[in-house]
Amino acid sequence: MWEFNLRLTNYPMLTFDSLAKQLSHFRNFTGLTPTEAEELAALLRPDWEQCRLAKVKIDRRRKVGGGRKLELPEFKDRLLVFLIYAKLYPTYIFLEYLFGIDHATVGRIIQELEPILAATIIINRHHKRIRNLDDLREAIPNLDEVIIDATEQRVARPTKKRARKQHHSGKKKNFTIKTQIMATKQKVILHASDSLPGRTHDYKYFRQTDVPDWLEANPQIKARVDLGYLGANRDYPKANIILPVKRTRAKKELTRSEKIHNTKKAKARIVVENTIANLKKFKLLADTYRNAKGRYSGLFKAVVFLSNFRTLARMPA
Repeated sequence: MWEFNLRLTNYPMLTFDSLAKQLSHFRNFTGLTPTEAEELAALLRPDWEQCRLAKVKIDRRRKVGGGRKLELPEFKDRLLVFLIYAKLYPTYIFLEYLFGIDHATVGRIIQELEPILAATIIINRHHKRIRNLDDLREAIPNLDEVIIDATEQRVARPTKKRARKQHHSGKKKNFTIKTQIMATKQKVILHASDSLPGRTHDYKYFRQTDVPDWLEANPQIKARVDLGYLGANRDYPKANIILPVKRTRAKKELTRSEKIHNTKKAKARIVVENTIANLKKFKLLADTYRNAKGRYSGLFKAVVFLSNFRTLARMPA
């Protein structure tokens, strides 16, 4: 029986340079222009080389460079694999035939690049890396306002009953996983918390992160949130948290000035929704998540880094 094997044909396999010749295809496949992707590859290549050197055994018998050779030895080709995976979220089998490598190699490439991209949320124009909340003070000293919100993504129905209860979101009416982000008015994400099951309430999630303590330590920074964070002003009085006015049983109608203030607050806070929409342009965070849940936080932060890089690259100087 004749069996088709793509690697044995003369079909040209996809590479960074070949795809870069088709500008519109490159942008649709990766979300970046070829120039932006070249800059990203140059930025991350030293980290990748350092990670590879760290894996070299000290007591090895062969010289460095001996043994099995890398498939896709060029770093920008390996980066292209991750970019297409993040933007389109195809299966490993599809990428196997696209790049002419084994699907196990595709998995290794993605797992290899995930921690490199996720280690840094943002690299600003002065090439200062922001890895955590403490780095924000040095990298962005004039920061005066942030917007905080949580986003959910569907996951496959868990097999265990306890996991189904934890991940079932009453808001989405589905099984989800939730991540909290903190962004600026320029749609740049400054912090992404480790993900939790979708049933977790937004304010409970907020209290479990380091963000409240950081806001209290920096009262000059205004934090805009929605009514899902009701009670934050009471629990964190030192922080400058701005909440909308809520109707209650005792106060069923808001005054005209309160409605106007709520409208202004909503217009200022809508930026975080647009920022989340930028993340959802990467299908890895838009489609139903099908990887291991333990890897979700790392993959989410890797996409955050790509989104921030794209936003900063296209921001006027």
